[in-house]
Amino acid sequence: MRIVCLIFSVMLCFTSFSQSYNYAVFCKDTLTSQYMAGRAYIDDGDKKAANFIRNELRNNGAKLMGDNGFQTVDISVNNILDAKLKFGKPIKDFRVGEEFLVFGSSPSCNIELKNVKPLFFNAKQELEKVKTSKLNNKVLVFNIETLSYMDIVLFLKALKKENIKPELVVIQGYDKIQYSIGSSVLPFAVLQLKAKPISKKIAYLSLQIENKYEPCYHSQNVWAMVEGTKHKDSCFVFVSHYDHLGKVGDVYFPGANDNASGVSVLLDMAAYYAKNPAECSIVFLFVTGEEIGLVGSTVAAENPLIDLSKVKFLFNLDMAGTGSTGLAVINGQKELQAGKLLQSINAENHWFAKVVLGDESCNSDHCPFVMKSVPAHFLFTYGCEYNEYHTVYDDGKDLHFTKHIDLCNLLKEFVKRY
Repeated sequence: MRIVCLIFSVMLCFTSFSQSYNYAVFCKDTLTSQYMAGRAYIDDGDKKAANFIRNELRNNGAKLMGDNGFQTVDISVNNILDAKLKFGKPIKDFRVGEEFLVFGSSPSCNIELKNVKPLFFNAKQELEKVKTSKLNNKVLVFNIETLSYMDIVLFLKALKKENIKPELVVIQGYDKIQYSIGSSVLPFAVLQLKAKPISKKIAYLSLQIENKYEPCYHSQNVWAMVEGTKHKDSCFVFVSHYDHLGKVGDVYFPGANDNASGVSVLLDMAAYYAKNPAECSIVFLFVTGEEIGLVGSTVAAENPLIDLSKVKFLFNLDMAGTGSTGLAVINGQKELQAGKLLQSINAENHWFAKVVLGDESCNSDHCPFVMKSVPAHFLFTYGCEYNEYHTVYDDGKDLHFTKHIDLCNLLKEFVKRY
């Protein structure tokens, strides 16, 4: 009889794990679908994602907070509605997302170049020595292989500040081109090219960009709670951003690891706690506007729907789809007691190869809450099994949620013990 009970218990546990994993994959697949349009501010992508999240929370038994689960967030955004590039001799149509992209802060333009010799920049010293006043109406080409992305961005910001307007800025040398949304509009277009097709001169180039700047786009955070059985006023908070990069023309950015993975963890955790309430309340916050500068989390921290002084601990999960190498805990050294508890729990259960406690950093959605004195960690998994980031290839087809179950178990155990 004992053996029968043991077998039944193991089968029940396996079924529960399987359902949890399958539900997370369902959430990821839904959030990365073409219907979601990249979960940004074109074709109501953010609203479609927020509605899906709210419906899942409600259907799974969590209590919606705010305005039927929503908190209004106003965002300043420059949407690139379309971009087309013809290049070379013979003239070839380049594929957006794969062979070229444009900066998200680019303006509308219709540029045609024939037999133009651009100015090339291959080293930081060249940027420091050049007289920017001579760059008006010039075509500038930067080599991303020998210049850091940040050095180029700082140089372009300086041109904008000095009211210098090149005819076109080109950054070439990418292996896979990464995209970012703009919150403002540059006075010149920035073209990003895979490899280095421009060597000496541009025989032919035609670039068309259509942008739409929205100074006050209405987006939304999503809030929900599972009330505690003993200490309803005291709570743990789990945060993930659901927004991504949207689309350019017909090409969208799925954002599987960034951050459909984190959202899937939270939705799975919400479904669990709705059936198995903890002693303290558990709050789930899905924020918008992370990709444009932590806008949603800043609104949430400045206008919280809970008493922040009653938060026992906050976890921000961003990019949680891997984990074969380990789990990174940003702010782990600052909130050392909590960090050591995570390490201790993991050592007992061997869920991750290692749990690394990182230094304090204001690089994700935990930061606005840390600024309000809320104890918090930013968690992300890492491993060589998947490395797509801000590209059209982050579609999740090879993202197998390596440590999804283990991450959920680690967090559940932390809530019990902390």
